[in-house]
Amino acid sequence: MKKNKTDSIGYALYAFGGLGLEAILMMIETNVYGQSSGAWSVMKQLTHWIIISFIWGCVGMILAKQLPVLPQRETKTKNLAPAVIIIFASVVYTTIVWKGFKPAIEFSNLGAGRFFTQYVYYAFESLLTALIVAHGQTALENRFGRTKWIPYGGILLAATWGLVHISTQGAATGIFSVVQALLFGSIYMVFERDFKISYIAITLMFML
Repeated sequence: MKKNKTDSIGYALYAFGGLGLEAILMMIETNVYGQSSGAWSVMKQLTHWIIISFIWGCVGMILAKQLPVLPQRETKTKNLAPAVIIIFASVVYTTIVWKGFKPAIEFSNLGAGRFFTQYVYYAFESLLTALIVAHGQTALENRFGRTKWIPYGGILLAATWGLVHISTQGAATGIFSVVQALLFGSIYMVFERDFKISYIAITLMFML
């Protein structure tokens, strides 16, 4: 089936809506489980991460199939230097905001089991954020013309996923998410819209 030029913005918003399914799941869990503490609270948290990861995985697979097919090209050596700089800047920024190395802090707080499960959750959240970037880049380039450097997808991610964090988790977390969104969009441009390698890089930035 031939796709319209406006379809990509819809796919980007579907990916954003997929992230929003977590809020619905949390409301359902609150009605089913009520307030909990202790070991039951830990089990509830683990169950939440597993269920939403499965949901995000399903949404992600559907939307990944709608990505535009681009010519196969090898990652050039010249792409690696700016990519390393962006990833390094992301890790440094995260370390400053978290006041320490994020994985070490989370491992200390969560323990091995919850740490592993949360990082699986991060991988699927990264998938949908990467899809917002990729489809958003296509959509806005269809509207404004193809560009070599402007991270339209990152801008759209910042305006959706990033800004939502301000209302749900406060200004500090929101600003952090907006900056990360722009870095995600930049890495996608550096890797010349190669979704697979960009997703790996975005996941790494998300986790570290």
